[in-house]
Amino acid sequence: MPLEAHQQSRVGERSGAVHYPSRWSKSVRHWQKVSPFNPYWLDRRCLRHSVEALAPEASGVLLDVGSSETPYREIFERHVRHYVGMEYPPAVLDKQPDMWDLLYNVHHLLNLLGDGRRIPIRTNSVDTVLCTEVLEHVPDPMPMVHEMARVLKPGGKLLVTVPFVQPLHELPSDFHRFTPPALHHYAEEAGLVVESIVPRGNFASACGAMLSQWIIRTIGTKTHQTDGSVVLSRWRSVPLLPFTAIIQAGFLLASKFTHDDTVCHGYSLIAVKPGEAD
Repeated sequence: MPLEAHQQSRVGERSGAVHYPSRWSKSVRHWQKVSPFNPYWLDRRCLRHSVEALAPEASGVLLDVGSSETPYREIFERHVRHYVGMEYPPAVLDKQPDMWDLLYNVHHLLNLLGDGRRIPIRTNSVDTVLCTEVLEHVPDPMPMVHEMARVLKPGGKLLVTVPFVQPLHELPSDFHRFTPPALHHYAEEAGLVVESIVPRGNFASACGAMLSQWIIRTIGTKTHQTDGSVVLSRWRSVPLLPFTAIIQAGFLLASKFTHDDTVCHGYSLIAVKPGEAD
């Protein structure tokens, strides 16, 4: 069956954690991504700003480890010569259980299938390694950080984002939350030199994000999924969205007047492999 017909036949269904939305639902979801009416807007806004701040550090050949559907490809392609998206096949299946039947649907998104703990790329072969919100899903991050350091050329940069205050997600593969000392330890053990570790958001923005999500998950939820996500009740969640939008906008404004980042959404790491760049 052609892909479009297959997806159309499953509109409204769920397969694992994946929902097959209608065209109307897709339009609403796209609008929500950039709107405070999405209860996860503040969280995603802070993450995207962190990723955009990392982009000028990228150069040459970039390997995006755990790239999923390559949501940041356009941001980084302006700064690099070649972008390579790599995903781990079991992780793809967690998000889309039918993926073996629909593999050609993501063929244009991914350049490489592989395990981040055994990256199928030669030593000293890429200029930049990007890894966004992936390390929390690895039982032992150290081997993966070592592998990312291995494939970097001398002078190359590792760019990483990790969560600190986040709900459980993509269960059962959610193992860690990270602190700056932990990131220092992983990078230095892999032979890298830390250039910076920057908090994502601060106490105020993290509180606003968590309050918004708590309200929608507690009052507006129809069912809880086994992966940690929720299915919203159309009748209970929709009236709550203006309220969560006001909360997020208010806490975002408050975050401009506070410098307390002992609680934040997460962190961005920039680390360099010692040696001279080509």
